[in-house]
Amino acid sequence: MTPDHPPARRIPNFRRFDCRREQMIDAALQVFFDKGYDRARIEDVAKLAGVGKSAVLYHFRTKLALLAHVVAKHCLPAQPMGAGPAEQVIEASLADPAATKVLRFVMTEQRRLPSLGRLYVVALMRRVASWQNFESLEAMRSGVGHAFGRMASRVLLEGYPAVEGESHGGNAV
Repeated sequence: MTPDHPPARRIPNFRRFDCRREQMIDAALQVFFDKGYDRARIEDVAKLAGVGKSAVLYHFRTKLALLAHVVAKHCLPAQPMGAGPAEQVIEASLADPAATKVLRFVMTEQRRLPSLGRLYVVALMRRVASWQNFESLEAMRSGVGHAFGRMASRVLLEGYPAVEGESHGGNAV
């Protein structure tokens, strides 16, 4: 090593660990959305994330555990979108492309995976609780309920909002 060229700083393992884990969760969202739960393979997630299958299994152990992390991370954005009454903020946040993918996936797959609906609702309530201080659990439930009601009405009347990267040729989800 010369004084002109200081040694390259090595990225600590814990930072690479978190980054790779996030890449795998993001890749899994796309694979689950495109193929559905049954046809999605750990190998597909690994390839899209640029890691080996063993890395995905090391971090998540099973495909179902990976799905739980996808739902928890992408049910709603980490920060609320918009401002105003809780119902409007939640409704605007549900329109986030990743949140829309998760919602559509859950609605399609919950028949085959009965616990998926409960997992989604719990993740959604935790995310909303992290955003704002509600007076009570009932106020939070009410805000989520109203937002879902308006979104469901809009979906029935207008269809789902387009999701980036979605093909219109008969998606699995």
